[in-house]
Amino acid sequence: MKMAYLIMVLGVVLLGFTPAVERTTLKNGSWLCVSPEAYDQAVAEAKHQRGKEREALKEKLLEDKLCMYADDELLEDIMAPWVQVIERQGDKVKVSFMVEFYKRVEYLHRRFSRVNYTGWTSADNLTELAFLSR
Repeated sequence: MKMAYLIMVLGVVLLGFTPAVERTTLKNGSWLCVSPEAYDQAVAEAKHQRGKEREALKEKLLEDKLCMYADDELLEDIMAPWVQVIERQGDKVKVSFMVEFYKRVEYLHRRFSRVNYTGWTSADNLTELAFLSR
């Protein structure tokens, strides 16, 4: 009896100290970069470019492993608990999220891989998921 009571009290204490999970994701068209400075540079360069020039910039920054562009295709594959804020530095946030990629190998068989992305973006690029709000 005492053991059951102790387990119940311990469970309540642990649940009381559980941090709230932010239910956020990135906005479409967000840059995710290796540093706040790289983010500022990518946004400044992208502001003046359109069409094919912008696509070339996205490819160049990705190839140089400085920044990646988060479009709808990437954002729809983000897994729960979605985007987690790791660190804040002024108006920039370091975020982490996981994406799962599927590849059909044979009928009824799929191969999948999970990739964890971490990078800096503007705090304005985070948005709360409306369908999960309390």
